[in-house]
Amino acid sequence: MLFHYLKNLKHTGALCSSSRHLAEVITRNIDLENATNIIEIGPGTGAFTEVILRKNPYAHFLAIEINPKAANKLQARFPNLNIVVDSVEFLPSIMQERNIFQADVIVSGIPWALLNQVAQRKFLQNIYRALKPKGYFATFAYLLPTMGAHRFYKQIYKQRMFSETKKSEVVWDNLPPAFVYYCKK
Repeated sequence: MLFHYLKNLKHTGALCSSSRHLAEVITRNIDLENATNIIEIGPGTGAFTEVILRKNPYAHFLAIEINPKAANKLQARFPNLNIVVDSVEFLPSIMQERNIFQADVIVSGIPWALLNQVAQRKFLQNIYRALKPKGYFATFAYLLPTMGAHRFYKQIYKQRMFSETKKSEVVWDNLPPAFVYYCKK
């Protein structure tokens, strides 16, 4: 695991998988239970995927994972999961190919702090455009003060792309501790 993490830092994002507690927190406050179209970007080991499927087993659910090995493991864990190996950079065409016109909810495990400002902005714009009006975007950040994390914070709050942005309490039961951004279009 450590070798894979160091070799694929921008694709893996964290040494440890997200905790069940973080998965529960990220799927709150986003009207997940009533969503028709749900997209998860960067599902990794499936911590969030498991909770999403439990909370709304009837939605049209698409997972987008950039790492082929992680995608294969996720497909083995959830055989009926609709998963595509690709990047959020191509979200509009991925959705178009699958006749998904807008998402009610997008949950992201993207390692935002590892991305440069241009990539952060482009990915957020793709996510924003993919959401239906009043749709929700949820993602998390670690409680580590880094330049990348600060850039992402500014993208979320200062650019005022979303009509509403809130932050969760700190999830201490995660390694490293994290919090969730809840953004409403």
